[in-house]
Amino acid sequence: MSQAIIFGSSRSFGKTRAVIDDLLSPSKINLFDLNSYKISPFDYDHANRHDDFMPLIERLLHYDTWIIATPVYWYNMSTQHKIFFDRFSDLLTIRKDLGRQLRGKKLFVIASFGDSYPQGFEDTFKQICDYLGMAYLGSSFFYSGSVNQEYLTNNAAQARLVSERLSINTP
Repeated sequence: MSQAIIFGSSRSFGKTRAVIDDLLSPSKINLFDLNSYKISPFDYDHANRHDDFMPLIERLLHYDTWIIATPVYWYNMSTQHKIFFDRFSDLLTIRKDLGRQLRGKKLFVIASFGDSYPQGFEDTFKQICDYLGMAYLGSSFFYSGSVNQEYLTNNAAQARLVSERLSINTP
């Protein structure tokens, strides 16, 4: 099973990246940092069709499982991921050939949060997968703060969950 991490955060080397590096670095899964690409917001006129979105999708389609790695911002995914998923509309209109290839892909979400557990966070990802015919494998939340021992203890359990769901070896 081939896997890719699609990472999006306002900081390429912040707490969410540390979670990903600690959790998945021994597995050598390819990481695509959305900050490394020029991806414009969705445009009904498709004036942005020559930015980096389509070439990135063409590369990602070679992977069976997409691991979305995002911090939780205001109880939702990062802006980078929101723009990325908004552009899926292009895959349903001007590049249907690519959009059809999403069917059967698997999606798993790794999210980090610092203050409060994000209730309802998964709903968006479930609906995206249902709509596109992708298999939603679930999500795992990692506490990135430093004062809540209950959440810190839960991180180890979450690491085991990721390992089981994605069939990888975690430290």
